[in-house]
Amino acid sequence: MTFPHPVSSPSVLFIGRATLDVVYSLDRFPSQDTKVFAHAMHAAPGGPATNAAITHALLGGRAQLMTAIGSGPWASPVRSELERLGIGLIDLATGTSYQAPLTTILVNKAEATRTIVNPPASDVALMRPEVWEPTWGTPPALVLTDGFHLPETLPLLRALKTAGVPICLDGGSWKSGTDELANLLSVAICSERFALPRSPLDAEAAIAWFRDRGVPHIAITRGSRPILVCDRDHRFEINIAPVDAVDTTGAGDVLHGAFCFEFAKTGGFEHSLRTAAEMATCSCCHMGIKEWVKATEPGVSAGAGDETPHTA
Repeated sequence: MTFPHPVSSPSVLFIGRATLDVVYSLDRFPSQDTKVFAHAMHAAPGGPATNAAITHALLGGRAQLMTAIGSGPWASPVRSELERLGIGLIDLATGTSYQAPLTTILVNKAEATRTIVNPPASDVALMRPEVWEPTWGTPPALVLTDGFHLPETLPLLRALKTAGVPICLDGGSWKSGTDELANLLSVAICSERFALPRSPLDAEAAIAWFRDRGVPHIAITRGSRPILVCDRDHRFEINIAPVDAVDTTGAGDVLHGAFCFEFAKTGGFEHSLRTAAEMATCSCCHMGIKEWVKATEPGVSAGAGDETPHTA
């Protein structure tokens, strides 16, 4: 299911990882040295930035994805799905030997958790854009980066920041270049798994680190626990509505894509984050990151997100 892309819809650029994900849904994780049959399986494009771009497009937004796809057996299905959804592609691997990676995801139905197996990292040199090329169309109103391909894209991000384009980080984990990126950010929405180098997991330390670097809008997602939010100097939490989760794979990516859709239109951080949290919660009730759109219309709440005072 796709929604129309209004001409007036702001364009958002998503920068980061693209994979072909093969997802197996299991009743429970198998023990070592055994064979099992999954009760459901599907293959679809994946990667944090890619899933966020797909979510943005499903909501009716205009999305462009800057990533590395290249060639190989998994490139064609990724390209085809992006084209079907109307997502513009800027391939950093054009003309190289880079091959789109295949990722295996095991979903434990009993616990609503997932385990991800990634292939080895590629060492193929990719394109390093320094400016927004006219052939890519109108410059974006907003950029989201998931931290992948930062060595190649930091010069472009600096140029877009200078041009006044707000930049949002999807911080799943610390990646090379995050320290340089932080000074460019308008928004940082990070997982509780995001930790500073050589430091333990500490959401408050992460919030303080981004605040010290002048990031005005910060949020730390914590699965089913409340999101910790620092909106300039305003601290609060957003509660997550309880649901019977089926698949939590990509829920954070849905949150980022939905946030970008709302934030690009309104510029309202708190409203955009609350709306995105509701949509991400709804997505957990369905297999994959696209089935949830059949259960809700764009912009319609999927669950409660109440504010509770933050206690330091």
